[in-house]
Amino acid sequence: MNVETFHDRVGKRSSIGSAVILLLALGGCSNEPDLVENRTVPPKPVSVFTLTRSAPTTQQEITGSVVPWKTEQIGFELAGRVAEVVEPNEMVTPQIGSLRTSQTPQSTRLARLDDEELRIAVEAAEADVAVATLNRDANKVTIEQRLPALINSAKAEATLANMELTRVTKLVQQNAISRSEADTARTRVSTTRASLATAEADLAQAQAQQLALEAQVAQSEHRLSEAKRNFRNAILHSPFPGQVSEVHVVPGTYVKEGDPIVTVQMMDPMSIEFEVTSRDSRRYRRGDMLSVRVTDGNGEIRSLSGMVNHVDSVADPAARTFTVSLHVRNEFDDVRVPVSDSNEPIAWTEQIAPLNIGPIITNDQRLLVEIDSVHKIGGENFVWKVTNRQWGTPSLASNRVLTVEKVPVRITSDIIPFLGKWKFVAIEFADPNSQIDMDRDLITGKLFFKPTASPDTKFSLDHPESSPTLETWKGHRVMVDEQRWLLRSGDVAQVSLMPSEPHDGYYVPMKAVREERDERFIHVVEMIEGQPTAKRINVEIAEDNSVVDESVLLRLKASPQNRLHEGMQVVMEGTHYLNDGDLVLITPSTGSLR
Repeated sequence: MNVETFHDRVGKRSSIGSAVILLLALGGCSNEPDLVENRTVPPKPVSVFTLTRSAPTTQQEITGSVVPWKTEQIGFELAGRVAEVVEPNEMVTPQIGSLRTSQTPQSTRLARLDDEELRIAVEAAEADVAVATLNRDANKVTIEQRLPALINSAKAEATLANMELTRVTKLVQQNAISRSEADTARTRVSTTRASLATAEADLAQAQAQQLALEAQVAQSEHRLSEAKRNFRNAILHSPFPGQVSEVHVVPGTYVKEGDPIVTVQMMDPMSIEFEVTSRDSRRYRRGDMLSVRVTDGNGEIRSLSGMVNHVDSVADPAARTFTVSLHVRNEFDDVRVPVSDSNEPIAWTEQIAPLNIGPIITNDQRLLVEIDSVHKIGGENFVWKVTNRQWGTPSLASNRVLTVEKVPVRITSDIIPFLGKWKFVAIEFADPNSQIDMDRDLITGKLFFKPTASPDTKFSLDHPESSPTLETWKGHRVMVDEQRWLLRSGDVAQVSLMPSEPHDGYYVPMKAVREERDERFIHVVEMIEGQPTAKRINVEIAEDNSVVDESVLLRLKASPQNRLHEGMQVVMEGTHYLNDGDLVLITPSTGSLR
């Protein structure tokens, strides 16, 4: 049965082979043309740029942190109870020298101690100086007048005693007088000489005492100077200009010598710090200038200039980077004044306040306002009520202009001090029908007008209405004045790094270079038989490159070098699907070589 099966399979395969041979024979005898045709490959679209020698510079930016150049916790040199302290964010004018003159600006008082005890100490020291001075002057009179007179009197008596002794001696020789009278004369001579010696000794003692009294006067004057110095030091000043960043005490606190009262940081200049690698840190030297970009409060980019102050000599052990510090002059971030169609001058105020602060100040329901909020015009007192903003209603950032109306008031109390800094008075509204909401209405602080106008306003100093007085001002617009610095501690800024030294060569975009099988090459377009054709050129990449804006450019070295020359048309877009010798179609580039 197996033999029959084998022969059957052989017969089937022979039949299939015969059929295939027959089909091939019929195909070979056919007179129809070949089905396969030589089709022409269409050119491939590419974009090109002209190769030129250049030396582009690398311009990079890095984010830097704004930090204060100088900051200090300032305290008193003596212990005492704080009577007054400044508020945070207040601008500080330093004290230049120990005494203020007409040429030096008035310094800002940061804090003040209760000075009653110090004032008493000054008065006691002044009394001690007066007593010491009188004692010195009295002793001087003794030296110059009383003791010289006593000495002269003693000398006269001694002379008289000597003359008397001479007469007595002659009379004794003549036995004209008794010996007792001669002894009396001799005793008188000794007594007058002793009196003269005593007077001269008193003079020497008084002269020595005069030196001690002079020292006592100097000592008492030193104590007076120290008492006055302590009295002056009861007022705290800053040694440099800046801004109060933190307040550590409140009025009524007892502080010791050196306890921090306020923290003042210098705002101009500021420091900007950024981190660089060890290699890049050696490129910076003190005095190098770099460009800095920051965003102001209006959302606009501001360009500043920074000078390298120092480069750390020790790297951060965690990041292995070096810190570069710049000095940058700070500027004020001015408030933009909106344009008014009516040329209405804008008044300014430093604060706005609610009306219901009586329970905070005096723990009663009196209507208290700060005394500077009350303006006296034409013999009457007024406050300016804000009409477009109320307590408890969120305000919009787009509307910082306050509209106000003048409301007459009467002052009904004396000045009420609060925390050693503010002064309040109780008021009542002159018109009982005034529409006032005690819980929600706001009033302005002291109004003033700036001497210069903002560039965004239509009024200027050439017009009288640009700088009015409260008596002549008929406007209704007020803005809260707040000086804010452009650079603040903790802000970030974009620092343009110092460009690297440019290297001349052929630079191409990174996407123009193709790499396959450890070979790098570019395609250039050449005219072959009147058709643009892609030609492959092997290249090497130099170690250095350049970054222009956001494009990375590679510097090429041909192999051999003479295969690259200026004017070549290098394929930029489309090189990754080209083969050597392909026909190309040059199309407009969607980008450009930067």
